[in-house]
Amino acid sequence: MEDLLRRRLTLFSFASSCLVASTISAIAQEKYLTAIGEEVAPLDVFQDCEVCPEMIVLPLGTFRMGSTVGEANAARLRYFTSRNVDTSRYEEELRQSFERLNIDPDNPEAGLLRYYASEYYDQHEDPQYSVNPMLHEVPSHEVTIDLPIAMGRNEVTREDWAACVEDGGCENGQSVIPVSEYVACEKWRGCIPTPDSRVAFRIQTQPLSQHPLDPRHPRVGVTYYEMQDYVSWLNEKVGALLSRIPTEAEWEYACRAGTQTVFAFGNTLTSKQANFYGKISYGLEVEGEYREKTTPVKSFSPNAWGLYDMHGNLYEWCADWYAEDAEGGIDPDGPAEGDGRIIRGGTWNRMAKSCRSAYRYSSGPESRSYNIGFRVVLKAK
Repeated sequence: MEDLLRRRLTLFSFASSCLVASTISAIAQEKYLTAIGEEVAPLDVFQDCEVCPEMIVLPLGTFRMGSTVGEANAARLRYFTSRNVDTSRYEEELRQSFERLNIDPDNPEAGLLRYYASEYYDQHEDPQYSVNPMLHEVPSHEVTIDLPIAMGRNEVTREDWAACVEDGGCENGQSVIPVSEYVACEKWRGCIPTPDSRVAFRIQTQPLSQHPLDPRHPRVGVTYYEMQDYVSWLNEKVGALLSRIPTEAEWEYACRAGTQTVFAFGNTLTSKQANFYGKISYGLEVEGEYREKTTPVKSFSPNAWGLYDMHGNLYEWCADWYAEDAEGGIDPDGPAEGDGRIIRGGTWNRMAKSCRSAYRYSSGPESRSYNIGFRVVLKAK
């Protein structure tokens, strides 16, 4: 049992070298104490209970959150060129939007920062609203992660969620569902029905091919509030208030895993590395695969810290309310209020530009979508 509760895995040899070479300054003596009192070090993998998610301890450090104007602009240009749209009009509109605000269009970073912080900010004049929505990733800024946390190695799966349902912690305790209601499951070889009262939601929302019911596929169709039921259940299982979902800053820190490139894997992304609208890669003129559905967790190689599917597969809920610029992520709690919660990471039916480490999007907390899931974090005991 002890081996099950705490399993130290041998991670990839390149992870250590990436840490040394990166801008992250991990503290060699930092330790993380699990719910059962086990001491684990950065990049150790463990479980707090038999049905709890597999977690990995993150090193402490500092990173640059958000993107530069150059990256945000490049992402927008790729969007237009992928659709064979002439970009000259966009480029001229962007220059004019900067000039109207007395911002140097050839060096807009500092000017945008001053504008967003000024009393003269006007949403209708904001270039992110009028020209390029990706500019809400700007400004790039330094964030320090100085409290030990562990993050789920993958998105919460249907199997993970089912354990919560069976234990009465999720879905209002509706754990008894006739197998006959799992009509979609019959379409999938090797599919094991699991308690889930929202089968109808997935069947009616999209074609069956886009909603695999395999237990190792990530859980979809969960609102921000329903997700909190799962978090509360985990806390009850371990007898401590340790579980929550990540802040936006924590999520990006984990996604980057010590890198400052567009993706954790570099400045390019193909369908061999992640699950997205892979017909159009990012940064390479190669055509890949569009799978048209989620893939089982751990189907692709992890980042340097051993985290899976940080790029693609599903958008993931974060704790923060949406802020108009990336600097809102400096506050661990994010804005005090808002209309939408941050979602990160890209998804199976969106282009690679939405899978970038800096990409930000939002969704209403009551949304129940076939392309939004979540993963959890634990703070040290």
